[in-house]
Amino acid sequence: MNPVFPAVILAWQALLPRGGERFAPSLLETTGLLRGAEIGEVEKCAGCHADVVTQWRTSSHAFASFNNPVYRTSIDTFRAEVSPAKSKFCGGCHDLALMLDGAMEAAIEPSDERAHQGITCRVCHSVAHDRPDGNGSYTLDASPIPIPPKGDVQATRAHVARVAPPELRTFGMCQGCHRAFLDASTGNTHHLIGQDDVTPWQRSAYAGSELHLLDEELPAQDCRSCHMPKEEAILGDVAATEGKVASHRFLGAHTWLAAMRNDKGTLERTQAFLKGVASVDVAAVVHQDGSRTLPADGAEVTPGERLFLDVVVRNRHAGHRFPGGVMDAQDTWIEVTVRDAEGALLAEAGGEQAESGEDPTAHRLRSMMAGEDGKAVEERQTNRFRAGVFNHTLQPREATVVQYAFQVPKDLDDSALPLQVTARLVHRTRSLPLQRVACEASRSPRGKAFRSKLARSDLDACVAQPLTEIDASTAYLGTGWEARGESHPLPEWQRLYEHGLGWLHAVQERAGEARPSLMRALDEVDEDGTDREKAMVFSALGTLAARQGRVDEAMAWAARAEQVLPNHPAIAYLRGLANAEVWRWPTAAKWFAEALPAAGYDDRFFLDLALARGSAGDDLGALSASWMGLSVQPRDADLLRIQALSLGALGARVSEVARAEEAYGRVFPADMIPGVRAKCSAKVPGCANERIPVHAHTLRTKSPL
Repeated sequence: MNPVFPAVILAWQALLPRGGERFAPSLLETTGLLRGAEIGEVEKCAGCHADVVTQWRTSSHAFASFNNPVYRTSIDTFRAEVSPAKSKFCGGCHDLALMLDGAMEAAIEPSDERAHQGITCRVCHSVAHDRPDGNGSYTLDASPIPIPPKGDVQATRAHVARVAPPELRTFGMCQGCHRAFLDASTGNTHHLIGQDDVTPWQRSAYAGSELHLLDEELPAQDCRSCHMPKEEAILGDVAATEGKVASHRFLGAHTWLAAMRNDKGTLERTQAFLKGVASVDVAAVVHQDGSRTLPADGAEVTPGERLFLDVVVRNRHAGHRFPGGVMDAQDTWIEVTVRDAEGALLAEAGGEQAESGEDPTAHRLRSMMAGEDGKAVEERQTNRFRAGVFNHTLQPREATVVQYAFQVPKDLDDSALPLQVTARLVHRTRSLPLQRVACEASRSPRGKAFRSKLARSDLDACVAQPLTEIDASTAYLGTGWEARGESHPLPEWQRLYEHGLGWLHAVQERAGEARPSLMRALDEVDEDGTDREKAMVFSALGTLAARQGRVDEAMAWAARAEQVLPNHPAIAYLRGLANAEVWRWPTAAKWFAEALPAAGYDDRFFLDLALARGSAGDDLGALSASWMGLSVQPRDADLLRIQALSLGALGARVSEVARAEEAYGRVFPADMIPGVRAKCSAKVPGCANERIPVHAHTLRTKSPL
């Protein structure tokens, strides 16, 4: 052991992810004996909380168990292919009434009322402790819930104290189930990250981290802020404050569930909730000679020329990825049309996705999970997942560019101008391959039995999924565009800026395509932009320089941002990244340390800090940073590796170092993952293109009507 360090190091213990015990592979725990009948009780709550329970009955939480035909199809397949015992990794979040009674290892019959319960009042209102692991990582309070007599103030206080613990008002309430992972315990060959709406939020300004993007001022928001807004208590709920309760509809993106229930009111609310959560813009035209029209409006159109239309999509308001949830089953896509002056369709992409579900020209905002053969696993058979091949969903406030190649007709004349280019962002809840298997299962004898058990469980997965237009944008190209074009809702500098942001995600050799837009944006904000707007553009230019290894230029842009917006933490973080890119680790660590007070729950930042400190020879600092990261992200492979290396370098007990290395080994990306991705590129049409972060789709040409 290094004698420089005190003997207390011998007692250091690695910060390790927790496993499950009684309910394994779920990480659910209870403080005592709790029965399914108790956790499933709702009617007692409805007596005093009529508004809340009425809202809950329309929610996805109320249909989270076997009463949901989509979930039932997925878990029935899992139980048949893997085992009922391992299906408890699902049950810890979806099937509490069954889990608590030990029923998940047996056959689940349609007549079992516990299979129709969903996530009830007592589940959330009994979370005594929450943990960041995921897969149901929370502890349920098994103590009785006292029901207060009307007018008994003391008894009411005791009731409130029991059902409204501090965890109820934190994001921790949600993270136990809205973060998931796969490994050997869940029927997989190796560790994979599953659904995770928590991590993107933790790294965003909504959670307090303003490091990754110098952005407009955004309010701090957690899960409840968006999904549980205040709503009028029209039924006289006793929990109402100033006539309102926190909505228990938990609105999100479940338009299909509302359609299955024939609930037009919830469908309208959900579609209104989705409207504008992301934006789409026909942002630029790249001409055959490489010149650009920025923004796209008024671009010259030459017959026979091959143009590239840059469409920008940005996650404007979702505090997690858009779309979120189970990203491999999402079906959100872009439709692009090009029409002449008379409205005749000249070319399109994505127009067949609504009907077929597999339009090769549609850019889909989803992740692709592949099996060992490199082909997509389309029907939520999670045990068959071997690798994530690509992920086109968007982080909070992230923008991306999607290119569309358009061959201008050789015989196009001036009377056809201006051309109208329209991009639409369209959403439906789930992919059609998943709907097809859920529909088939819904009409099987088992499915029909589940539907007939309870009136509220009569959900038909064969009903058509509603389509929701999230956003649309139009640009006019060629002669006469001024008369047709309408003013864009965003100022020109912002359109240019967001186009540049999107190109920052391109592969290294194409990242420089962000520069023309960002420099044009700079010209615009230099005229009459605010100090924050100028700093946003300076910071984006600095990020581009950092990505390209031009550290001095990056530092110069950071200095300009500092002049107009002093002390913003994203500037210190940018300086750290610029130095880390060229392996100037001590300097990078210094700048990262300056940004540390603004990190919040940002595990990505803690990893950057730990890596810089460790690479600079500061093992104690690296260990400290790794612990900060692991406290909010227990299964991050890089953080676990830095912890193990730091403990070893500091002379911790050999057994403790071994435990840390073992934890790292359990989550280390499997050797087979690159091979699966390579198989996808080689054997699956379009996969190689989709794996490129910014890639092009070719518009299908149409004969004018």
